Amino acid sequence: MNLVKKFKAGQTYMDLCPKDKALSYSFPELKIINHIKTAKKILPPIIIGLIVWQYYLPAQLAVTIVTILFALSLPIQGILWLGYRSQSPLPLYLVDGYNRIKSQLIEKKIINPNRNPNEKLTFEALMKLMNLSKIHLGNYSGQDDDTSNQP
Repeated sequence: MNLVKKFKAGQTYMDLCPKDKALSYSFPELKIINHIKTAKKILPPIIIGLIVWQYYLPAQLAVTIVTILFALSLPIQGILWLGYRSQSPLPLYLVDGYNRIKSQLIEKKIINPNRNPNEKLTFEALMKLMNLSKIHLGNYSGQDDDTSNQP
């Protein structure tokens, strides 16, 4: 897959990922998304500061240009990493959770059991399933909260 497709996949994966802080301990991409959004806010003042630094101080032009290009590349690198991550296969410890959520969604007749038999188990498929679970089952894992029944 070329870089443009990875970049687009990273942007769609960024929109697809849930925004709950409780999930950020399990999925590093949620932290990366937060860093990308923060970088989009603080990079323009940093770049303006670098240009002013170049103008008022006798800094070398090449150093300033390289610094600006590096600062601009950080969010792009994050989005590309998200694109690679979205198409990565699920590790074995997440496959069980994926199958459990999928079976609960099939029981509730939210998704079709024969939806796509050749579906690859990727992080993007997991996030789509988790979003469906949050909407229809009330939480991401699809499990009932048993703490309310205890005295």
